[in-house]
Amino acid sequence: MLRKVPLIVILGSTGTGKTKLSLELAERYGGEIISADSMQVYAKLDIATAKATKEEQSRAKHHLLDVATPSEPFTVVSFRNAALPIIETLLAQNKCPIVVGGTNYYIESLLWDILVSPQDPNELDGIDNRPSIDKQSGVSTSKEDPNVGSEDVKNSLFLPQSEMSAMSSELLHNHLRKIDPDSANRIHPNNKRKIMRAIEVYQQTGETLTTKLQAQRQKPGGNRLGGPLRYPHTILFWLRCKQDVLNARLDKRVDAMLEQGLLAEIRAFHNEHNIDKSQTDNSAAYTRGVLQTIGFKEFIPYLEQFNAANDQKIEEYLRLNAYKMPTEEHFKAQKPSSINVTPVQKHKQSQHICERQSQQPPQQHDMHREIELELEAATDADTTTTCPPLPAGLEVLNACLNELKLVTQRYSKKQIKWINNRFLASKDRQVPNLYELDTSDVNLWPAEVYERAVTVIESHRRAEICEIQPMARRQHPGAGLNEEYFPVLALFLD
Repeated sequence: MLRKVPLIVILGSTGTGKTKLSLELAERYGGEIISADSMQVYAKLDIATAKATKEEQSRAKHHLLDVATPSEPFTVVSFRNAALPIIETLLAQNKCPIVVGGTNYYIESLLWDILVSPQDPNELDGIDNRPSIDKQSGVSTSKEDPNVGSEDVKNSLFLPQSEMSAMSSELLHNHLRKIDPDSANRIHPNNKRKIMRAIEVYQQTGETLTTKLQAQRQKPGGNRLGGPLRYPHTILFWLRCKQDVLNARLDKRVDAMLEQGLLAEIRAFHNEHNIDKSQTDNSAAYTRGVLQTIGFKEFIPYLEQFNAANDQKIEEYLRLNAYKMPTEEHFKAQKPSSINVTPVQKHKQSQHICERQSQQPPQQHDMHREIELELEAATDADTTTTCPPLPAGLEVLNACLNELKLVTQRYSKKQIKWINNRFLASKDRQVPNLYELDTSDVNLWPAEVYERAVTVIESHRRAEICEIQPMARRQHPGAGLNEEYFPVLALFLD
């Protein structure tokens, strides 16, 4: 007799093939895919956020793509509240839910009971009319009254969102210490966002964050990170790739994005956002949510300096050059030098660069012949082939692309560290078996990735011992030091 359909979770760094495996497994088992990506929940920026293409989405039903706009707050709590009913419905229909994505704290919010849900803000009637805190001293502005009850005291400690935003981290931390000393001891005084979230928990629920976290941990199966595992029939796959191979793969992905229309996409998004920003006069929003996504924020220097006309010229240049950027030497040859350079020297530089860029070896000359050629070039430079001028903004765009490559590689390492610490090295946590799949060699994908994943799933469903062993748990010497901080971080993460 087969077990219940498992919940399948696919972890891994950007570029390891998570989308490919999720589609293959969804097609085999009739499952549906739940995207766990904090940027793909937002509409638009399909190329920048590497969403599954329309063709890929037609192969299996996808959930939680394009469900929010940049003007809407979409937090990890929002994700959890949207994803859990989908999982429950699929399991009830005996369909396989496949959670896939690189936002690991989103995935954690589904696997374990670790988040504190805020009260619906609409239920908090009249809160802005409550007594507030003096922003200079952190002391309540309400007058002392011997007849004031505990509820009035609680109200006197209320801070409207607008006031919290205007207060310093120090004053907010002092206020948090009055209502939740344990959280104040745990959160750094300079971490304003975490301080505000802890205060909001108290204001919206009437209980401190510390009390709520303790209640989670005391549940059967709870631990220092929070509550127990939600779904006992869960299989975790960790797609891994050799770092040098992954870096090269990520670089190619960035280059491919440019050819797919990344420049037009981010220009349209930037223009739309600037209109909203000018109307609301809320420049702070520029640093939040999808506006800080990898794949958009790196291009802000280019987008702010150049316009759509520059985009068109750059696109034309790139099409003519098979979307290959000029060499660094070509860029340098376009810049005016800080020292005096003769026309002959400029010509020599340009000719040398063009020869190298076309992969033609420079001709060898004796000294007399070389001088003769230089003199000819100085008197008749128009008759000599030189590199064409590059479109304005191309060098800035190239720098943005290089920054994106570096940031993407750095983020992939961060994802690996998170999985190691949170899934393999967490103390006393109920962690489902985690199976490693090596995606370094795409030619070996069928045998090393797909078939191994199927073997694990089939063994689980038949309640048989699997020939493929899960990854061993390990003790991370620093894991316990930071684990206490996660619930505060994830509480209402922007």
